[in-house]
Amino acid sequence: MEAIKSKIHAILSIVLGFALLVGCNSKSDENGDSIEVKSLETDSDQIVLTQAQFDAMDMKWGELVLKTFSQEVKVQGEIKIPVEGLQDITPFYGGYVSGLKLIEGQQIRKGEILFYLESPEFVKLQQDYLEASSQLNYLKEEFDRQKTLYAEKIASQKGYLKAESEYKSTLARSESLKKQLGMIHVNTDNLTAETIQAKVPIISPISGFVEAIFTVPGAFLPSASKAATLINTEHMHIELSVFEKDAVNVKEGQMVSFTMPDMPGQEFVAEVHVVGKAISEQRFVPIHAHLLDESLENKLVPGMFLEAKIKLEPKESWSLPSSAIVTSDGIPYVLVQSTINNDSFQLRKVEVQLGRQNDELVEIYPTQNLDENSKILVKGAFTLLP
Repeated sequence: MEAIKSKIHAILSIVLGFALLVGCNSKSDENGDSIEVKSLETDSDQIVLTQAQFDAMDMKWGELVLKTFSQEVKVQGEIKIPVEGLQDITPFYGGYVSGLKLIEGQQIRKGEILFYLESPEFVKLQQDYLEASSQLNYLKEEFDRQKTLYAEKIASQKGYLKAESEYKSTLARSESLKKQLGMIHVNTDNLTAETIQAKVPIISPISGFVEAIFTVPGAFLPSASKAATLINTEHMHIELSVFEKDAVNVKEGQMVSFTMPDMPGQEFVAEVHVVGKAISEQRFVPIHAHLLDESLENKLVPGMFLEAKIKLEPKESWSLPSSAIVTSDGIPYVLVQSTINNDSFQLRKVEVQLGRQNDELVEIYPTQNLDENSKILVKGAFTLLP
């Protein structure tokens, strides 16, 4: 019997000790430094924050301030040569290629002979020109004589009109042949029967480089067919592809900064020169920009891909630090001070509409619940909303 009583006393002692331990822990929690933020039951958009909590979490008040925002549009593009810097070499008359020694990438000068074309047609043009020119002196004298005789009523009008027709038609033929020979670089001023040539030079119209060659020596090159393509890299531009929704905000004169994967670490600056007026099938608008420092163009190669940022027109707007924005259920809010008690603040949760952003600030559109006089929690707000 005594043994049973001893066991009962031992069990009661253990239960009593455990109860005292739980009670002490509960009391310790009540008197500890833990921070609990409470919402007012009457309004779920209201939050009570004590001064102790404010100080412990190193919070900070702030207001809407006017700042200048410069939004950037990120786009991709390519280094290109303007149309005037591209030149296809196509002959006016067909002929056999000779003297072709070009290689792709070779530098050429304006007026340099690229190769020659040979054809009996060139000989025939020179012959026809010399024959027409030789008749002009005789026909001119005959026309003047008939004109004088007709004025003095000695010769008939028929003879006068015939002489005039023969002279003017031969003159027109001679001038036409002269223009055609000039197109194939034959100088008619020095042309005689002894200097007739069977081959004519094909001369470069621009200075630049040979991009591609489409013929070989000995091949027959038909008229208007492409023999080679030349490029002039003295001026290059940046061609950007901008989505139509962003293109409406792009204007001439805006700055563009861009980098290229082939040249890491180097940034170039350009200026918008032309904004396209047509939209492609992919809903892009072409934007052309020119480098501000044209001396850097020698570092660029046509066809290089690039990543660019177009800096849109700056805009002054009301703003807050990014830390002032808290998101709840996908909706952005700020916490605005509504009332102050002795040792606490009552905060109101206000939904906001965000605009442009940068690394530190975000644009805020004022509403009837938020203006430049509102006192806003700009630091530590994220700890007060779930």
